[in-house]
Amino acid sequence: MTPVPIITSNMGEAWRRDAPGEWLEGWTPQRATLEGGEADYVEMGDGPPLVLLPPLPGFKEAYTRAARLLGRTHRVIVPDLRVRFAPGTTPDARWQVLVADLERLCDHLRLGEVAVAGHSLGGALAQHWALAHPARVRALVLSSAFARVTSPPGGRVARWVEQPAVLAAQRLLPRAAALALAARLARRYGWVYDPGCDAAVLAFVRHAIRACPVRAAADCVRLAFAHDTRALLARLEAPVQLLVGEHDTAFARDAARDLLARIPGAALDVSPGAGHLHPLSNPAWFAERIARHASGAAAAR
Repeated sequence: MTPVPIITSNMGEAWRRDAPGEWLEGWTPQRATLEGGEADYVEMGDGPPLVLLPPLPGFKEAYTRAARLLGRTHRVIVPDLRVRFAPGTTPDARWQVLVADLERLCDHLRLGEVAVAGHSLGGALAQHWALAHPARVRALVLSSAFARVTSPPGGRVARWVEQPAVLAAQRLLPRAAALALAARLARRYGWVYDPGCDAAVLAFVRHAIRACPVRAAADCVRLAFAHDTRALLARLEAPVQLLVGEHDTAFARDAARDLLARIPGAALDVSPGAGHLHPLSNPAWFAERIARHASGAAAAR
């Protein structure tokens, strides 16, 4: 019998060796069958359903620190995102496939209405989902998200020089050298790091970089550049909370202000002292803001 393919991103198990025990509490992947194959997800907690959409390249483990905190008040579902598409599927069509995956997963779990939070590329997917299925999404949190990809003045070197260099170093350098470099960058808010990125976070990020195939990362970048919801954001029906790190990338900070201007009734909160990795480096603040918004939206209904 031909095995059923896994169609979503997969970070593997190596990251668990460096993860503190508290990160692993309740972190038990499960598997659902979607169109074309199987997808992994984690479910924990009890209460109103809350779906967390991960950033590039779609590893659910990006929420290992925040999910368990949110599980105290919500039924939290964290899926891996699809990385396998039919040949010739355009980036615009891929967004539609990703949204369809989420709908199938929600139906599989009998979730009904859900609150949705997405970080970075996951925030772009959250927009597509809320616009395509407004009756499904009752509250929306967009973290370090964007309406479209831009390169603001002052951010081009970080995007086109520093980012590729750090990614290559974390992928290719020996472990000790790679982590020492990451620690130096974190102390000075370099790349996406900040001082809240402790040794466990830095090791986790290195695992994620090394687990992501170069082709999958390139596909995600193309997907991001195909995202443009500027003309549609005023149609969002769910209440929107925007989050961004105080020391986030120049692009993310500009993008947050742009979203705030385009989404009627949106509010913006800034994660103090944090950079782009604030779901990992400032998880208590991140979880509290999501829980507050999701619970407030549920009460308003």
